[in-house]
Amino acid sequence: MNKFKSIALEILLCTSLISAATAVNISGTVTKTGGEPLKGVKVYLASLSNVTNTTDSLGKFHLSTVSVIRMNTPAIIPYQFAFRNNELVFSSTGKLTGAIAIFSGNGQLISTINFSDLNPSTQSITLPELAPGLNIIRLTLNGITSSCQVLRVGNELYLQQNSGGNRSTDFQLNKSGAVVSDTLIATKPDFLTKKIPITSYDTTLTIQMDSTASDPGAIAWGKKENPTAGLKPISTFPGYNNLKANSKLPDPFMMLDGTRITKKSEWANRRDEIQQQIQNYIYGQKPIPAKGSVTGDVSTSKITVNVSENGKSCSFSVSVDMNGATAPAPAIIYYDGGMGSPLPIPKGVAKIRFNAIESTGGSGAKTGPFYTFYGSNHPAGYMAAQAWQISRIIDLLEQKPTVIDPYKIGLTGCSRNGKGALVGGLLDNRVALTLPSESGIGGAICLRLVEQLGGGEWPYHSISYVRWLSEVALKDFAKANNASGDNTDRLPVDIHSAIALIAPRAICIIDNPSINNLCPKEAWVTATAGKMVFEALGVADNFAYVGAGGNHCQWRPQYDSEVNAMIDKFLKGNASSRTGSMTGGVSVDTKKYIDWNAPVLSGGL
Repeated sequence: MNKFKSIALEILLCTSLISAATAVNISGTVTKTGGEPLKGVKVYLASLSNVTNTTDSLGKFHLSTVSVIRMNTPAIIPYQFAFRNNELVFSSTGKLTGAIAIFSGNGQLISTINFSDLNPSTQSITLPELAPGLNIIRLTLNGITSSCQVLRVGNELYLQQNSGGNRSTDFQLNKSGAVVSDTLIATKPDFLTKKIPITSYDTTLTIQMDSTASDPGAIAWGKKENPTAGLKPISTFPGYNNLKANSKLPDPFMMLDGTRITKKSEWANRRDEIQQQIQNYIYGQKPIPAKGSVTGDVSTSKITVNVSENGKSCSFSVSVDMNGATAPAPAIIYYDGGMGSPLPIPKGVAKIRFNAIESTGGSGAKTGPFYTFYGSNHPAGYMAAQAWQISRIIDLLEQKPTVIDPYKIGLTGCSRNGKGALVGGLLDNRVALTLPSESGIGGAICLRLVEQLGGGEWPYHSISYVRWLSEVALKDFAKANNASGDNTDRLPVDIHSAIALIAPRAICIIDNPSINNLCPKEAWVTATAGKMVFEALGVADNFAYVGAGGNHCQWRPQYDSEVNAMIDKFLKGNASSRTGSMTGGVSVDTKKYIDWNAPVLSGGL
């Protein structure tokens, strides 16, 4: 026989602090690696597995709980109630209107029940099953709110009794901003479970998940150095004499068989063609060593890389400054040929200094770890050689990801180091954010535009002053620093298509339109064409351009807003940051140089 327990509400409120429960307010978006929203992902916290949510059709989720529950001295309220099994029965005259909120002992909201015009003589309220141990009930009756502790022992419910004479109806929910150490877990069948270390329960995140389904067409965007390799192998590359001059920028959506892509998923095939073309005609080959050939050490102060394959070997190291970041940290690798990093890398993002080795002159032996490994006369230009080193660093970080997150890497540098940062990003799809600054010829400049727009440095400069590009690949297309020696309009590919290889990852081109030697008109046209590709692929926010005049490689406040937003979004994971603006460029009629329109592509990447 069940006991009937009745007690006046005048003794319900407690004088003690009940609980310093955890406040959670985590929201975000889950996507496939290509950027397509992912529905049906279960998201939860390792330490609070009952705090869970499932993503909607837009990939959105929100984890939320209450925080500190503070209950003060008793309130005297002229109502009585009783528990009968799991029913709440009132003893009063007149009808009652209000709500009942039920919390767990640690302050998590379990259930809310609203009622109106309840007749206590004939009606009761059925409660959900309370958890064993301490529960908390907040009652609002005819506009008066109070709270009590309810203890469940077996099938019995007991009210925590207390006495006192001061009236109070104080019930406070206070957010806690303490630093925490927890793991957010996202799981869905046919996808790799994602575990993300977090240090705050009040944050916004972007999560990318890789499919494990046996889909031969699945592309590991952002997780492989060259995720589209081998999809469209080119058996024969037309030589200089078999190519026709074209002053317009080549259509990046046109396949080599003459058909134009109509679906986002077809971009992978076109991307593979462009990747092969730019290495054959512009940068030179960037080999990928065999799996297992990269070893080394990663610490919070230094990364040492060793590469060994078929009797060949080389080693190099980079310095690390954690810069207030928590491991595994996002990081920006800055190319430093003696100039340092003009970009002020924000706190919370590790700084990795990369010594970019190169030598002047258009002939002779080339130096650096890449050429130690493959030979000093390898035809790859210095930009491809430095990009190879960046890729080997990321190889090692994938093996040892506890200090630096291998998939939250940014690259930056200014002038010649900006060229390097650009090529490092477009030749390795694992780079999350590419930030080339004032890169000029050999950087984010379409080569064929110089003769037409009058930039201060010719393409030949990029294989004669320093062999940033491949002197072997470009030798027939760039023979002198003048119009008669420049035939880059015969190239079947140009830098706007090379930049498009970064998609669906992110790039922000930082420019200086006041220095003509940097080819600012050419830079704007190139960026416009690149942006068109990102827009067609559905990732327009992942491409930005910001220009501001001043001294070469001097950081300017006009850069701050867009660059910081890009870092915040693509390295720190704040999906709410607004990115993708195109500002500060030189006014140019881009339609004179771009005679194609971006197609409307269906589906996802």
